Amino acid sequence: MLRHTFLTGLIWLTATTGVAQTASNELPELGDGTSGIVSLQQEHQMGRTWLRQLRREAPLIESPLAKQYIENLVYQLVPFSEVRQTDLEFVVVDQPQLNAFAVPGGIIGINYGLLLHTRDEDELAAVLAHELAHLSQRHFARRIEQSQKQQPIAIATLLASILLIASNNPDAGFAGLMSTQAASIQEQLAYSREWEREADRLGMRTLAAAGLDPHAMPSMFEQMQRASRFSQRPPEFLLTHPVTQFRIADAAGRADNYPKRPRTTRFDFLLLKADAEWRYYRGNDKISALRSELEQSKGQDWHAALTVKLAHTQHQQGHSDAALSTLQTLPQSRRQHAAVLALEAELIDVETALPKLRQALTIEPDSRVLLTALAQQQMRAGQHAQALQSWRQQTERWPSDPEVWRGLQQAAGNAGEKITAHYAGAERLFLRGDQARALRQMELAISAARKEGDFQRQAALESRMKRMAAAATRL
Repeated sequence: MLRHTFLTGLIWLTATTGVAQTASNELPELGDGTSGIVSLQQEHQMGRTWLRQLRREAPLIESPLAKQYIENLVYQLVPFSEVRQTDLEFVVVDQPQLNAFAVPGGIIGINYGLLLHTRDEDELAAVLAHELAHLSQRHFARRIEQSQKQQPIAIATLLASILLIASNNPDAGFAGLMSTQAASIQEQLAYSREWEREADRLGMRTLAAAGLDPHAMPSMFEQMQRASRFSQRPPEFLLTHPVTQFRIADAAGRADNYPKRPRTTRFDFLLLKADAEWRYYRGNDKISALRSELEQSKGQDWHAALTVKLAHTQHQQGHSDAALSTLQTLPQSRRQHAAVLALEAELIDVETALPKLRQALTIEPDSRVLLTALAQQQMRAGQHAQALQSWRQQTERWPSDPEVWRGLQQAAGNAGEKITAHYAGAERLFLRGDQARALRQMELAISAARKEGDFQRQAALESRMKRMAAAATRL
């Protein structure tokens, strides 16, 4: 379970800026005076270091559809926000709790469980717009000025607690967090209320400018408040984003200054919502339960999304023929969706799957879902050279995604490309916060290049290894 990094980022930046003062000449934003304490470049570097730690400690959702959807939704909002960064990073944590977070340097993430509480895309976008406002106003850097007297050992304990929360021992992490913060919790909450109001106001403005419904923000707050009534402890998001009746009323009053807009529920959103709901299902017979849910479902698109989830579950449980039959009950328009085609490709013979995927890519050439499916099917067909090229192209487009480096590593190994296999493995391990093993893989890649007499590539690998080693010492 991951605490919202409105707190995480502040603690983490405070811990690092004591040894890394900036020489930036940027003017401070909003007169906050923080650009002289931590520069945007420092935030970027530390944000990437934090992300590598998160990937090492927390379970993540690696679905290409989830990554593509969150990225597209955030970039729908960014042009209408005050966020400066254009190279944002996105992560989806595999936890059912309601949570979302933003880390300095442009890291945006959600718990997959957030989808359990959002009824439409506008409500999900309201949370993301709020997070973008925290980033744009540099609330993290501004908090540093108010934390200069914090004892270093306390900050280190806070950071360790947050990593525990993000991984396998949330109770121990939360206990550590509360014990270290007891003396200053009221002060922190007071500051957070001020910045939460600012983030609400700017987030709502972003929603309206992006063509989404600003009224989704108060309605999402109400959803959050309802979610907290049925648990012993509030959702993680509410621990650092307290939602009160005053805040809901304030957001509703602001929303009344904007016209209401129709809410959006695209098929991508419904597919992910259905997947999240049934991913965390704890019953014994998921297939029977899904069939029962399908019989009671309302709305063609939601019925179709549940049908895809049923087929996916059947496939996971080894019933491939039944899964294919289930997909064939979908309307033809839904059978052409990228996620459905990718699933179908796993169920049919590869000679039929490959041309279907290539045809779909002529219509959606940038689809992460289809590009991943094509590379996987090329590997399945034994087309090693083609798979190697497909994965290499994906590493060029999404160089910070460990999973595309995993694909390249496997394809290179199949093709006998030792240098590439070791190098791709190093990048994957580095992005997942395993610096020691990453550097070992780089050594193997350099050794392989030396043996092949490829001295130009050897030099490039040695340069990259130095940068990896330097980055590993930043936090």
